[in-house]
Amino acid sequence: MPRRPAQLRGKAGGFYVRDLDIRSVRGGLYQSGRLVRVGIFLPTRQAAQIRAAMDIHDQVCVADSWETLETLVRLEPLSVVVFNPASDGTMDATKACKLIRNYASIPFVAYVPVDATFVRGIVRMASEGLQDVVVYRFDDSPSPFHKTLERVSSVPHVGTLVGMLAPWFGRLPPSLVDVLVDDLREPHKYASAEDIAAAADVTLSGLYRSFRSARLNSPKSFVVGARVFRGCAYLRDAGFSIGDVARKLGYTQPRIFARHIECVLGGCPSTLRHSLDDAEAVSRLVTWLGSSTRSAGRLMKHHIVHVICLVSVADWMGGLTQLLALS
Repeated sequence: MPRRPAQLRGKAGGFYVRDLDIRSVRGGLYQSGRLVRVGIFLPTRQAAQIRAAMDIHDQVCVADSWETLETLVRLEPLSVVVFNPASDGTMDATKACKLIRNYASIPFVAYVPVDATFVRGIVRMASEGLQDVVVYRFDDSPSPFHKTLERVSSVPHVGTLVGMLAPWFGRLPPSLVDVLVDDLREPHKYASAEDIAAAADVTLSGLYRSFRSARLNSPKSFVVGARVFRGCAYLRDAGFSIGDVARKLGYTQPRIFARHIECVLGGCPSTLRHSLDDAEAVSRLVTWLGSSTRSAGRLMKHHIVHVICLVSVADWMGGLTQLLALS
């Protein structure tokens, strides 16, 4: 019998899912199929229907209020959000429109009954960027519903980036390319080069040999580039702070994310979120991912400068302490 998507209840009143359905294969990690991670705010029966549409490797995060739903959107790496604008008992298109407008990089799908009272709200939400509408008990059977979720959850510009990386990807094993593309789609799943190697079922040294043979930047730099690529889309949304984006991508500190943005794209997040367009961002990412020397050197140079600054501050503080002691 298929296993239901895992759920873990959080203290904030909603459900938070953090574990993946990953199975061991010859010592490595294997994930069956593409993960769809859905945030939902729905009445009980509709929530049960969407669970029936999920594959065993999919995950569901359930919100019990508009406030909890926004928390999920801000902090959890969701593929798509499915909601009923009357989930709390009152039709509220205004709150739905605000979420859709503030988090434009996240696809929102309205799941509503056949009722004339919802029509005007759907029109308003569509003008704000609503991705799709699923009608309860009409076009919500499991297979079509899941296909809708997969379609709307595709990450913008992944295809463009992968196409531009084709000269390098063409020299890699197809199974490794699949993992790298998945990293571009869901970078929160890959914290290190070791994670890439495990998912591709290769040794870490074998992974580095493959990258050198393809004349790609290092696997570690690919992990950094994938997070920056996804972070670019989030930063354009008015609702996300830099700290929110860092947490969504799996960073422990926002300053590390900011440093990676500067290394890969050449500017600080607060500036680039308003000035860097999609085409230029993809072009700079290709330069970073496809360079076997310059990008890695830039990351090392930035790290060295950061260390020197810390040492200088420490020396200055030590001198100040001695001066105060003498006085």
